[in-house]
This record gives sequence, structure tokens and C-alpha cells, in this order.
Amino acid sequence: MSYLFTIIDRFTRWPEAIPLPNAQASTCATALLHHWIARFGVPVDITSDRGSQFTSSLWTQLNWLLGVDTKLTTAYHPQANGMVERLHRQLKAGLKAWTTGPNWFAELPMVLLGIHSSWRVDPGCSPAELVYGSTLRIPGDPVTHAQWSLTCHF
Repeated sequence: MSYLFTIIDRFTRWPEAIPLPNAQASTCATALLHHWIARFGVPVDITSDRGSQFTSSLWTQLNWLLGVDTKLTTAYHPQANGMVERLHRQLKAGLKAWTTGPNWFAELPMVLLGIHSSWRVDPGCSPAELVYGSTLRIPGDPVTHAQWSLTCHF
């Protein structure tokens, strides 16, 4: 894997990062469908940079079919999509801390777990709390007896 397709919900600040073998429009469109839309539904709008995959006819037609309003940031102005740029910094720092070899994508889920469960100043909670309605238990959290019981109803 050589590329990372990143998506972030502007309201919840929930990020996703999907390793990709290439940055072609078809690969990005498949990642959007399988990793975001299949889990969270179709977004109202998508803001992206002016990469060729996001200005292609395939991407434009997919968004038109889904009823998504496409917005492109100003060229050579990454501050226009600052939330994603901050996510990229967090991902780079997390991957540098976790990764010792060339398989950075193997550590990506744990880095994302940290980002999902990190408290944010602006909403006053973590992205996980906004998405799931409660905090995530992460490795190293103390476990109480009440948390050990789990009831499944099938």
C-alpha cells in the first residue's frame, strides 16, 4: 500500500483512513463506498482538494448519482481544508510512534483508535462519543466488574 485515503466528518470529527494501492479515481470511489457510505450513509457534501481523482468524470458522476454536493478547495491552499490537514499530522505522528518497519498500514487501526477516542476541545468530547453515544474502552483502561458482563440477545 502506498496511499492513504482520508475522510473526516465535519460535525463529529470522526476520521477514517484507508490504505490504497494507488490514487486512481476508481480506487478512491470504491474506498468511499465501502468504507464510509456503507457504514455512515451518503454525505450531503464532500470537500476535497483538486487532485485529479476528485476532478475526474467518474468521481463527478458518482457524486451526482448519490446526490452529493462536491466542493473543491482553492489550489495550493491546504488551510482551506484545515481539519483534514490536522488529521494528516496526527496520522503521521501516530504512525511514526507505532511503526518500526515498512508495514505502516498494519498499525493504522490502533492509531485511528487513539484519534477516535481523543477528547476534542471544540465539541467538548471525543469523536467516538458523538458517533456511538459513549466513550470507547481502549487497551489499558481499568475494567470494573460491571463492564465484564455482556448480554447478547439473538
